[in-house]
Amino acid sequence: MDLELVSDVIYENNLNTLKFAQMLDDPSQCYKFYWMESVINLARDNEDDFSFEKVIDEMICEAWYSVTQYHLRLGPTIKGITENFLEHAINTIQDKTDLPQNATKDQIMRAIAECSQEIKDDKSKLTNYVPYRLLSSFLDAEGMSLLDRRAYRRLIAYMEKINETQNLFYTVIDGRGLQKKVHISKQWRKLLKDNYLVITSWIQLNKIRFLQDRNPGVPGIIYKLSMESERKLLCARELWKMTTQITGKPLHDIYTGDDLEISRFDLDHFVPRSYIANDELWNLTPIDKQLNSSKNNHLPSWDAYFKGFSENLYFLYGCIFSNDAMRQKFEDCRKDNLNAIWATETLFISGNTKVQFKNILSHNLLPVYEAAKLQGYGEWKRQKYERT
Repeated sequence: MDLELVSDVIYENNLNTLKFAQMLDDPSQCYKFYWMESVINLARDNEDDFSFEKVIDEMICEAWYSVTQYHLRLGPTIKGITENFLEHAINTIQDKTDLPQNATKDQIMRAIAECSQEIKDDKSKLTNYVPYRLLSSFLDAEGMSLLDRRAYRRLIAYMEKINETQNLFYTVIDGRGLQKKVHISKQWRKLLKDNYLVITSWIQLNKIRFLQDRNPGVPGIIYKLSMESERKLLCARELWKMTTQITGKPLHDIYTGDDLEISRFDLDHFVPRSYIANDELWNLTPIDKQLNSSKNNHLPSWDAYFKGFSENLYFLYGCIFSNDAMRQKFEDCRKDNLNAIWATETLFISGNTKVQFKNILSHNLLPVYEAAKLQGYGEWKRQKYERT
């Protein structure tokens, strides 16, 4: 299904919105989406022309969380090597700095400046692709010939000439390397500002579809374009706390074997939330707060911890189906913490034995775990612990 931008609005100077709507057609890389989005954001926030380098810095900020926090692939990977210059630049910055995954935009911008030499080559290569090719829908055969031959200086002059009659989305002001500038006319700026939410939503939808094709096994791509959303763990936490009230037994940390104080426990996502994009009960287990920070965005060793994880979860399951108050609290959790069909129809139903529960959980969770590992989530190990 094509994601079209439909507009019947005619602006001053008769802007060609049809050609504008074709700018994102047939992408082979993610660059078009991030470049166009960054150009629009910069045009909205100021009236000045802006350099290629400034656009690329904005692109890095826009893609930061998708790469560092969610391990998304922005383009093709050949023989295990990332071929995408934007992704490579982000990984280089992360390797060279101690920038956290949830860094603010100002922090990311400072890190970009610190790593200017290390990522200069990636930035330069980016300018050989996007700035001109994004405008291909506005170009005729002569312009496309110059584009295909990468005769950029002649192409810049040619675009300036045809812009007198066509009013391109933007033109390029010639300069040295990354200091070339993007110029957007006042007519296009008005269209962008008047339709900012519609246009950026259209770009986001196309970006999501592209990233889903490049990351076919990854759930919740739509939630992985920005910083991680607020977690919905309040009800699940209350459910686990209630087990201590009805059994008199403390909560256990499967990673250390220690009992947990009610005031000092978190709920850990066995498969990181940044990958799985939900707060489902079948992926949660109590953990010490400090240890949870240490585990962070890593996968626990399956062989070392899955048995303890499944037994801890079966303990919760047993409490739910043996106590009316627990059952009611469990029902309260369904909205935010139990939506997977396999979990509602086969796992959290009355009558499962311990072996059945473990097998159902393993059958459904292991493929998710393995997919996260393939996506680049590293393994976190501690001493093996089994619940007794």
